[in-house]
Amino acid sequence: MDKNTFSNKVNEVDVPKEDVLQSIKMGISRSVEEQRPKKRKKSILKTWLMTTAAAVTLMSSSFIVPSFSRVLADAPIIGGLYATFNDMVGRNLEKQNLVKELNQTFTSNGVDVALTSAYYDGYLIGITFDVKGNLQEKDGYYYALYELFNGDPLADETKELTTLTKTRDGYTGHIRIVYPYKDLPKNDTIPISFEEIGMNKGNWQFDVPVQQNPVEEYVFENKESTNPEGDVVFKVDSVITGKASTAIIYSVTYPKGKLDSSFAMLNVDSNAKLTEEGTSDGKIDQLTNGDETTIVRKLVIPKLLRNTTLTVWPSYAETHSPVEPIIIDIP
Repeated sequence: MDKNTFSNKVNEVDVPKEDVLQSIKMGISRSVEEQRPKKRKKSILKTWLMTTAAAVTLMSSSFIVPSFSRVLADAPIIGGLYATFNDMVGRNLEKQNLVKELNQTFTSNGVDVALTSAYYDGYLIGITFDVKGNLQEKDGYYYALYELFNGDPLADETKELTTLTKTRDGYTGHIRIVYPYKDLPKNDTIPISFEEIGMNKGNWQFDVPVQQNPVEEYVFENKESTNPEGDVVFKVDSVITGKASTAIIYSVTYPKGKLDSSFAMLNVDSNAKLTEEGTSDGKIDQLTNGDETTIVRKLVIPKLLRNTTLTVWPSYAETHSPVEPIIIDIP
């Protein structure tokens, strides 16, 4: 669907005023009352009012193509898709017109899945999708089980559950992932396979094209500290900022085999009012040199940090004394 066709289709829609107002009312109620379980992360949920144009865009979405098809539109999505979900990065990128429209559909066992949008900001990737079909709930919720990156063992937690929200025409869902590899390509294709949707087993496979928003990288030359014994070395290598997110790349060197599985989220003390909501910390590389192991990790923060001073230090097993915190300045 090209840019003009997309705009024309939206303009042709006869807007049902009462339905739009009811949708807005339901959205406000859901934002206040809804508590949906997540496997790993929760985000701060804020009230968000969908404009009429955004509501029309959502209501005009349909499963036009019965077989598999794909389009990565030239035109960014204009507001609304991420208002349903607890994804402040997606909402911020929508305001900047940095979310791309998708039109990928796949049918399995009578259930249609259509990917509707995607963003790629720093290490964060977000995807929205719609579902049509006869789904069964479990414990009061509708779930979708999916696998990422073909189950690559080098990627953390490739198999996940996400909850679906019931809509007027079916269901809608959202995926947010942290890119698991060290290098960030400007363009990539993310393999996603849904294995179960609303208690229906099937095989819904997608290759999602993503284009990275412009990023800035700040490399630090001498940001290093040790513990009193000198057997643990902590380094902050760089900070990567997207348009709505920040990533801190750091490494810890320690005696081989001593701290391999003991790392927790990087500690951050700042004046930026950061919380752990939506923040992720994971390994992106591990090297062994003689009797030493160096683990490279990234802390991904779902917020763009500017003109900020951070004090950071790693968490690991108490068998080794802590290192001195490091102060870094983000321009």
